[in-house]
Amino acid sequence: MGGSAGVGIAMSVLACYNKRMILMRRIRGIASCWRRLAVMAVAAGVLLPSSVLAAGIGSRPANPDPNNPRTQSIFIYQLNRGASKSDQLTITNGLAEQADIEVYAVDGTVTATGDMTCKQQVEEKKDAGNWVKLAKSEVALAPGASTNVDFTVTAPDKADVGEHNACLVIQRKADPAATKKGGIQLQTRQAVRMAITIPGNIHSDVTIDKFAVDNNGKQLYNIAIKNSGNVSADVDVKLVVKDMLGNVVYQNGGEYAAIAEQVRQFRYESNLQPFWGGKYRAELSIAYNKKAGEWGVSKNSADLTTKKVEPIELFFWPTPGAWAIIIGAIAVVIAAVWRVIVLVKKRRKR
Repeated sequence: MGGSAGVGIAMSVLACYNKRMILMRRIRGIASCWRRLAVMAVAAGVLLPSSVLAAGIGSRPANPDPNNPRTQSIFIYQLNRGASKSDQLTITNGLAEQADIEVYAVDGTVTATGDMTCKQQVEEKKDAGNWVKLAKSEVALAPGASTNVDFTVTAPDKADVGEHNACLVIQRKADPAATKKGGIQLQTRQAVRMAITIPGNIHSDVTIDKFAVDNNGKQLYNIAIKNSGNVSADVDVKLVVKDMLGNVVYQNGGEYAAIAEQVRQFRYESNLQPFWGGKYRAELSIAYNKKAGEWGVSKNSADLTTKKVEPIELFFWPTPGAWAIIIGAIAVVIAAVWRVIVLVKKRRKR
């Protein structure tokens, strides 16, 4: 008896070990896959957001407007046709070694999901990237050192009214010796967005382009907002899910930049499992400044344009625990009714 128990325990331990080894191999495989994807992405020159240091080097606007916090990370200008603006880009070397850094301007563009990004250096500049003239194209910085690079932006005489985007990009120079030896060099770019508005009939018109919920165990809320205007708008997105009594059981949202003439897509996820199940409502609304060209979202509701869409009903089945209680209650009721019937029959026989 004891021997059988010992064999059983040993087999259980071995089974757990084998499952653990299989799981570890899968995790290592996934991690290896991500590493390969990361190398491929960096080698292709994928742009990181402006808030991310690229390989220990970084850049930011040198002269932010104290009245506009957004100018700490974005160059924001309003230029008449033919007008110019001079400014500076601060570049910092956070490495423990000297860094030779390239700096250049490119056109701004958007990703497939409507996020702001930048074109590649080799691509032809057709918009605001071509309006920027840098005083330097390269800088050499000692460890921990910073420098300012002067530049001038000039709006063409025939520039279209509305917003135009460019990027000031920095990256470490490639090592020619490594290239000659056939080595692979990984380069990461880092950029600061430049948003230039040509005044005139500027407007922003943001609508909810898509609102759908996939309720299959977990809830995936797929959302898209469309800006049909010619200037970007910061949009406050609010998602709430309410129960049958109107109580909020889930909420999410945030402030998103809706780039001019683009669709911005994003999604939220929840794991609602109401004990008793029932019908719930998912409600989505957006709000943005009535005055086009203003950055941020006003705290005064009178200054905002607010839009909503029809709520989406979500149905949840009761959980297994709830079903157990329901079935148990039904069984108790049936038993009680049956007992009453039996008692009535006995009394009638008397």
